[in-house]
Amino acid sequence: MVELSNEAQELLLKVQTQNQQLQELIAQKQNIEIQRMEIEEAEKEIKDKEEIYREVAGLLIKTDKKKAEQELEEEKEVISVRKKQIEEREEQLKKELEENQRKLMNSIQGFRQAG
Repeated sequence: MVELSNEAQELLLKVQTQNQQLQELIAQKQNIEIQRMEIEEAEKEIKDKEEIYREVAGLLIKTDKKKAEQELEEEKEVISVRKKQIEEREEQLKKELEENQRKLMNSIQGFRQAG
């Protein structure tokens, strides 16, 4: 087995950590997409309804339709902003990960040639 230099070991740890962070971002993005679909489904459900009920602590409470529509729209906006932030962080992380993978491969190849 090849012993890695301290620099290569640090890069390997960083690459592993970044891979894990990337997987977490992907999971967050999937959860946000599910939330967005649920909101859109709720909007369709209340579109043609006269009376709207909301569940609060296990009880159904009559609520104002306009207020419910406004709240759903606000939730969609918040989710959209959060999704954009996650996508930006994902792109940044992918670039950093690619760079660190390249450095790690160069370090390993240089170490093998020297050894």
